[in-house]
Formats: sequence, C-alpha cells, structure tokens
Amino acid sequence: MKKFYLLCSFLLLLFYFQTDAIAADKEFVFCGGPSGGTFMYFANGISKLAEKYDMKVTAIPTKGSVDNIRMLQNNQANFAIAYASDANLARQGLLKGDNTTYDKVLGAGVLYSGKIHIIIKRDSGIRTLSDLKGKRIAVGEAGTGAASSAERILSHMGIWENISRYYIGYRKAESAFKSGMVDTVWVFAGIPNSSVSEMLLDNKATLLDLRNDMEDILSVSSNYRSVKIPKGTYNDSPAVDTVEADAVLLTNRFTSEKDVSRMMEMIYNPSSVRYMSTQHPAAIEIHLDPNMNRMMVPPHPGAIRFWREKRLTH
Repeated sequence: MKKFYLLCSFLLLLFYFQTDAIAADKEFVFCGGPSGGTFMYFANGISKLAEKYDMKVTAIPTKGSVDNIRMLQNNQANFAIAYASDANLARQGLLKGDNTTYDKVLGAGVLYSGKIHIIIKRDSGIRTLSDLKGKRIAVGEAGTGAASSAERILSHMGIWENISRYYIGYRKAESAFKSGMVDTVWVFAGIPNSSVSEMLLDNKATLLDLRNDMEDILSVSSNYRSVKIPKGTYNDSPAVDTVEADAVLLTNRFTSEKDVSRMMEMIYNPSSVRYMSTQHPAAIEIHLDPNMNRMMVPPHPGAIRFWREKRLTH
C-alpha cells in the first residue's frame, strides 16, 4: 500500500511538472495592426517583452481595430488591441454593415489614447470638417480604427457620402499625399506617429485644428474626449485641438482566467511600462489602474482577478 501511495505521489508530481512545462510553452497570438500604426508597435513590443517573462507571444499584423475584434470572436487570437468605441458597438451588434453580436469579446485594461490627425495642405482652404466635402481622403485600411472613426464621425456630420474615400494604410497614404493623389489623410494613432511625422516634414502640410467641430464630434461617442496635440510633437508644429479615444487590451471567453491574469501581470507593471515606452512613446500612458468603465465592454474574469489582487477594484 505504501508503494502504491508513493507511486501515486510520483505520478501527481510528474503531472504537475508536465502541466507547468506545457503552460510555459503555450503560445499566445496577439493582434496588432497595419504597418506604421501604433497598434503594431505595441504588439511587437509586447511580443519582445514576453521573452523577458518566459512567455511566447506572437504578434501578427492585421487590418486593425475592427478586424482584431472579429479575430477574437472567432478564436483566431488570444489578445488584441482595439478602440473601446469599436468594441462597444461590436458587443451590441452595431458595427456599420455588420449586425453580428460579438459577445465573446471581453476587456482587460486600457493601454493608451489614440488621437485623430487630419493632415492637409496649408493652401487647401480646409478649415473645418465640412470643407472636406468633395475631397479625396485616405481614411485608412478597411477594418482599422482610423477608417471606422472617419466613417462614424463624417457620417454623423453628413460628409461621408460627399468625399472620395481611399482605403489605404498609412505608408501608402504618405506617398499618395506627397504626390497629390489624395488631398487629406485621416490618421487615428498614438502620438507621435511616424507616418504623420513624414508627411509634416513638408512645410506645406499641417494638421487640421478641430476646435470648431468639437461639439459635433464629441456627440458621436462617449469614448471621445477633446485634447490637444502638444506644440512640437511633430517638428515645429503648433498645438492642435483634436479628439482622442482609448485603445484597450481585449481578450475573449476562450482564453483562460489564468492566462489573462498572467498577460496583465506582464504588461501592467512599472518596469514593463518603462520598457514599452522605448518601443513607442504612447506606452507611457499605460495606467496601472483598472479604468474598467473606459473599456466600454465587460471585463474578463482574469482581468477582474488581476485588478483585485492589486487591490484596485472590488
């Protein structure tokens, strides 16, 4: 009998160590975004950070916010970055042209705030969003937070159907803007953004100040907030009034409570924030508190567990 108990104990220990090894070898898929966008900088940075924590995180390029939400719903990824406003609409089945209820998508935490940048030529005569009527606008690739925000805001203002839309990424938009193929580029990203920097190197280009449109824009979503892009963010650019919205860390019901908590432990600590800010300056905005209301979607049990352990929520 004693030998039997010893054998059982040995098998249990063997099972424990094998399970622990399997957990250590687990690979997580993390959705980023298009090349040149903040989402992809964050995803790549988190993938590199994971190596320091003996975790395997594969960052994959995607079309962006809405595309990431769909991948989480279909269990094609474990984690993703998306705009809270997109996630909120997706959970309610209110995405433009898509009445799917994305009920398997859950929140984890707030990462940073993306800012709307509207790049124009100084001599374009564009002073407000209404002046975009009849213009050729690069709005970002279909499925990105840029494209969805452009459609949402410009539709609300009765402008969307009166523009020529180009669904191209930021890198292609740079070339199109410089060559005169498009009049305006709509960018929704953390600051500074490298593509915006490139376009503003030409002193004939500038950012559209949105102060006169602020009331209309803020009425579109409770996730939008007025903010200034500080003076000098882009070369010698002046301060510009614009709108920001939260980019959040999302996961899904298929990802375990333990894995979500583990991912958050890796990201939401001072050392990791310092490292991530070397990958993109917007990472300095990562807040070490829950901000659950700002996620605009229900939190994952693993997120609740993490924030409770940090004694930051109840």
